[in-house]
Amino acid sequence: MVVQERMMAGLPKAWLAELNDQVALVADPDGRAAVLNEMAYAARRRLEVDESDLVDMLEIAEAARLWALDEFESEMEWNEVGRTPEESENRFQN
Repeated sequence: MVVQERMMAGLPKAWLAELNDQVALVADPDGRAAVLNEMAYAARRRLEVDESDLVDMLEIAEAARLWALDEFESEMEWNEVGRTPEESENRFQN
């Protein structure tokens, strides 16, 4: 966790804010990942990050996209069943 925090500390705050907007990521995983990638390349062009940071940012953006796709699919599955995850958990506790 400490290594992750140190790595993230050197990244542009605007990029991190975009990364942390989970609602937008789930709503449009591919679009938000494209925005994150463009922001990463722009930060590199402005010399705000080095090549290593750029690679990390692109990998993180892809991981975020995959996470968002998984979250979206999970939400769709719960909507098809007609229950929220919390409702299903409560059903087994009673």
